[in-house]
Amino acid sequence: MAVSSKSLTGMLSLFHSSIKTPLPKYFLPRITARRSISASQIKQKQNAKAKRKTEFAGAAQVKRRTRSDRELDGDSFMKYHGEDNKSGHTPVMIGEVLDVFASVPLRSFVDCTLGAAGHSSAIIQAHGEMKLFVGIDVDPAAHEIADARIKGILGCDTCEPTSELCIHTFVQNYRSIKSVLGGIDEALLGAGVSGILMDLGMSSMQVNNAERGFSVLGDGPLDMRMNPQVSLKAEDILNSWPDDEVGKVLREYGEESNWHRLQKKIVNARLHGGLHSTAELVNLIRSSTCGTRGLVCLF
Repeated sequence: MAVSSKSLTGMLSLFHSSIKTPLPKYFLPRITARRSISASQIKQKQNAKAKRKTEFAGAAQVKRRTRSDRELDGDSFMKYHGEDNKSGHTPVMIGEVLDVFASVPLRSFVDCTLGAAGHSSAIIQAHGEMKLFVGIDVDPAAHEIADARIKGILGCDTCEPTSELCIHTFVQNYRSIKSVLGGIDEALLGAGVSGILMDLGMSSMQVNNAERGFSVLGDGPLDMRMNPQVSLKAEDILNSWPDDEVGKVLREYGEESNWHRLQKKIVNARLHGGLHSTAELVNLIRSSTCGTRGLVCLF
């Protein structure tokens, strides 16, 4: 049952007269004031609430885009991932990475998994003392984005001898870090560098592009090469490698408990033309994992 403020005031007055106790002076005026709030005041409160929501939208977006426990405010997000972020990729633990190196003077730094330079661009901006930066990535597409992004935040197109920070980026596997550093300056092999970052695994740039063959959400060729310039594709492994080698990949690298059943399915598929697309592989895995003794469908 709805009760108006006028009725409530009357009931309180009646209660006051029945118990012979003075009613607090602030009680009735407060009820009256609440009743007299105008539509314009309500609108002002709504606008103020909407403004506060907008002010924190940037930080909220950062939190949703990452799995990090450390939040960046809107200004920090724009500083590290603003208009120069052509890849649209935001590192998932940028806050933690900045924290790890916050107390370390980074005069020389190596990013072994450069990607689109999300981590590195933030670290470079946070460490004005840096004199040498080395970025390594096996993916040429990522390297191209990273190279332009780093040079963009420095406001230069090349690394001149007089620059305060000298940058070197390479299309290489991080296992070649020793030869890469030796090629820059042999003294680095003895003295070492101030910091090294390795963020292992795929990024959304690779997974979101169905043509790269990493995605299970969109159909594409069975490629899965980090470096498209190398010859070996996932299609070659699935359709031509020996049975036991395919099983080893599933068991040791994929950590698949159902590896033996999948191995048989893959080998049997060769009798019917083999596997040539990610959709064909996904369907094969579904038929091998769904509804079998409590196993959960992977896709």
